[in-house]
Amino acid sequence: MDGGESATHDASHDALPFRLNDVKVEPKFFDFHPLIPQIRQELMFQLKLIRIDWNPQFTIAILSAVLAIVLGALNADIFDGGNAKVAGLEGLQIAGSTAYFQMVISMLIWGWFLFMLIQMFPIMRTHTITLLMIWAGLGIAQVFFHSTNKNFPVGLSLSDMMGGFLITLVCIFFLYFFIKAVRETRDLHVETLHLHEDVRVMEESMLEHSLRGWVFICGTWAILAMLSAWTGAQYIAERTGSRTWALTLHILFSILTIPLLVWTVWFPQRMLGSEARVRTKAAVSADENLMKKAKILDVSPDQEAW
Repeated sequence: MDGGESATHDASHDALPFRLNDVKVEPKFFDFHPLIPQIRQELMFQLKLIRIDWNPQFTIAILSAVLAIVLGALNADIFDGGNAKVAGLEGLQIAGSTAYFQMVISMLIWGWFLFMLIQMFPIMRTHTITLLMIWAGLGIAQVFFHSTNKNFPVGLSLSDMMGGFLITLVCIFFLYFFIKAVRETRDLHVETLHLHEDVRVMEESMLEHSLRGWVFICGTWAILAMLSAWTGAQYIAERTGSRTWALTLHILFSILTIPLLVWTVWFPQRMLGSEARVRTKAAVSADENLMKKAKILDVSPDQEAW
């Protein structure tokens, strides 16, 4: 990075040092389903690519997010359970100077982390923000779940789960459409840039662009993000601050979530290139229809135009 700016991460799709088919995996006893060795092969392929592709900029981004997590979690106001009678902006006013400073620095570092990801992965700008919003949404959902039951899910009551359940559903909805957008953009990428008259060659190209391993990473990220949110809510729900195990697991899960988040936004750009637009087929069709209408308007007489 020069001058404090994050450079766009752009690696040529056609300059891969190896291909997916070059990666071989040994059969294991747990390969009870054909998908398992395929996912293992793709994960090994992506890990080998990470060793070559991830430069110090990735390390700086990940470490900055880890620092933000630690500063936000290891806070004196959190340790003592806070003041249950104070909420909102009033709580910020009575927070200790050190705790307040940690919170501000943590937020600034999170902003810097987001800025780095947006600069490094331009085709994933919107989706990077979406993933962070999903993580935040899962945290808010856990707050709703624990607001009436500090031991959630033990002793859960369906009547008290509506708010958290709806927020979780929205998060799952956004995650599904994110995966759908990447898949359909991959399909368009193969159909456009790897078009061949031989169907077998097209099938091989589609296999080379398989996303099973990436979907596994994306799902693992979502699970860890949910566990991070749950353990964090478990700790703050007990006002005495006695659930040290929950805070420890919260920090652990949060730290593990960061590299998987970077992996999730890195691989689609690595596969599709920095000129692609990650969208669903419905979004592509809508844009095409708008372009057609725009062309019609360009050649239409404007006597009756508003």
